[in-house]
Amino acid sequence: MAPDFSVLRRLTTFAATVGASTLVGILAIPIIIRVAGTEAWAVQVVCQSVASLFAVVIGFGWGTTGPSMVASTPRQGRFQLFADSLVSRTYLFIIGAPAMATLMIVLQPNYVALVVLGTVAYLLPSVGAAWYFIGESNPKRLFFLDASPQLLGTIVGIVGLYWTGQIEALVFCQMVFTLLGVILSASVVLRGGKGLFHCDLGLKASFSRLSHQRHGVITAATGSLYVNLPLVAVSAWLPLQLDLYAMIDRIFRYSVTAFSPVLQFVQGWVPEGGDESLRHRIKRAIQAGAMLGALGSAAIFLLSPVISSLLSDGKLVVPTSLSLPVALSFFSVALSQILGLACLVLIGRGAALAKSTVLGAVAGAPLILITALNTNVTGVAWAVAASELVVTIYQLVVIRRFFRGLPQR
Repeated sequence: MAPDFSVLRRLTTFAATVGASTLVGILAIPIIIRVAGTEAWAVQVVCQSVASLFAVVIGFGWGTTGPSMVASTPRQGRFQLFADSLVSRTYLFIIGAPAMATLMIVLQPNYVALVVLGTVAYLLPSVGAAWYFIGESNPKRLFFLDASPQLLGTIVGIVGLYWTGQIEALVFCQMVFTLLGVILSASVVLRGGKGLFHCDLGLKASFSRLSHQRHGVITAATGSLYVNLPLVAVSAWLPLQLDLYAMIDRIFRYSVTAFSPVLQFVQGWVPEGGDESLRHRIKRAIQAGAMLGALGSAAIFLLSPVISSLLSDGKLVVPTSLSLPVALSFFSVALSQILGLACLVLIGRGAALAKSTVLGAVAGAPLILITALNTNVTGVAWAVAASELVVTIYQLVVIRRFFRGLPQR
């Protein structure tokens, strides 16, 4: 059988998008630390983490279950799906941004300008169209319309940081370019669907449609809670270790980002084969997730001390005692993303996906708070690893039961 170069080309394009974003983000870390200092950099990281929590409310599940919804929706219906989502998410942004800005000012009163700009800059992607481009398996649009503006914002912002010596200049540029990307993405999507959608701007309709996203938002909210709660807890109760935890948090997140092309590809690839190939493609997707997750976790465990030292010019060195639980967390996250976002949503088990993340949050949130109050950042990292493992095990059980109910092919 001849190799399917279209599959390879699509996966490569997804990877190029993520690779460029990851590379720019990593290269920015030592520059920010050198110019603005570890404290300002850590505040920026906390702002990004809190934004991830608020973005769940604004994105309201579309970023989580949206790609599979788009992939399984006929083309003529996709434009209405996006238009409805855009209106609802815009209203949620108008509500959520002031709320987050207020919270961040309370947490970091010495960095008011930074956290206000960061609030807008890091919440704007939740109004974007990345999930739509992933669902339609269009990595070129994802790169040029969504990722590129954010990349340019960071690059121009680094220049502004050097010029002014202020981290606020960096975040301001990120905000402006991200806003341009959101506007451009929405314009391109909706222009292609002329006559196939209408925008209902009514508040009642906008909020009533949110009920259909309950599984997606529960999944995203609880998952985001135990992923971002550790950094907030460390900021509140272990402030002297905040910059160290922020460093391993960045390594973990960039590793998850590096894995995202696999998830993005699988979310479109699994349903493309139709019902007759469903069992085969789900199994292959899970196998790929486990294998790549194991490789990534090994790299995190072994390389984090070296990488953290290089990025911080020796100021922050992550010990292997901290990188080990973070590596285990990465393996669980890589596998559970494939199980949940690419498989459970597709087979109509969105409720199980939501339940798995609720179980993870119920198990993880108390552990995270207890360890932050009574131990150190390594204890917090082990609490996160435990919660991620709960999620993965539950999803594996659900998938196993699903396979038992399928006819053998």
